[in-house]
Amino acid sequence: MTNFAYIDGKKIAYDDIGSGIPIVFIHPPGMGRYVFHYQYRLQKKFRVIFPDLSGHGDSDRLHEHENLIVEYGNEIISLLDTLHISTAVICGYSAGGTIAQYLATHFQDRVKGLILFGGYPVVYNTLLAIEHKLGFYMAENHPNLYATILAKSHTKNKTVRKLLIKHMKKSQKEIWARYYEEVLHTNFYDEVDKLTMPILLIYGTRSDVFNRYNRIFRKKNKRIRIVFFKRTNHQTLTKRWTLANEEITRFCNRIMIKK
Repeated sequence: MTNFAYIDGKKIAYDDIGSGIPIVFIHPPGMGRYVFHYQYRLQKKFRVIFPDLSGHGDSDRLHEHENLIVEYGNEIISLLDTLHISTAVICGYSAGGTIAQYLATHFQDRVKGLILFGGYPVVYNTLLAIEHKLGFYMAENHPNLYATILAKSHTKNKTVRKLLIKHMKKSQKEIWARYYEEVLHTNFYDEVDKLTMPILLIYGTRSDVFNRYNRIFRKKNKRIRIVFFKRTNHQTLTKRWTLANEEITRFCNRIMIKK
């Protein structure tokens, strides 16, 4: 059942299910909370929280903002406050990992652990920059077509595809586009070595545009665990969801043991 929190006058939609260590999942531009469709199964082991960032899905539209990264980071913190959660594991997928890294660097005391699927601290290679610019263009000019393309790239399951497309079509196209643009110009390179919480990075071996960023993380922070899924591209959360959920479970169980 969808819940709603009112943050700074905006209605934020989220699902909060299960019990145990809380995990907050942050979606990339446009996709909304249902991109984590298969991670809902983790409710059997953990408390899993899936918000639609403002301007996405079932949340209110966003009319004024100075910096989306900061806006969304503060939304997550306010949601945690509303739910009386002092610390949580933060899981960001793709560009959603930028919001997760903002939280890890600016609210370290609230982040029990950091998980990034296809994460990157800065966009430094041409191909990834092009992907962000293409995402900006498609979201602004052809959002319905782009929703279909993204859904098909994530899963062959027709039911899940329809769910993703329907949800993405609710997203505010200018915010969808702006999200891509601001991630493109955000840089957390100098912050990686300052992160002290447990960190898990997961990449697909067939997505060199993204997985090459593991070298930055590995070089800057020796405490990070990095996992590669073989014969998999960027969409590890949906295409290899069983392995993804196993890694999330293993990571969170270790955090609970160390508690």
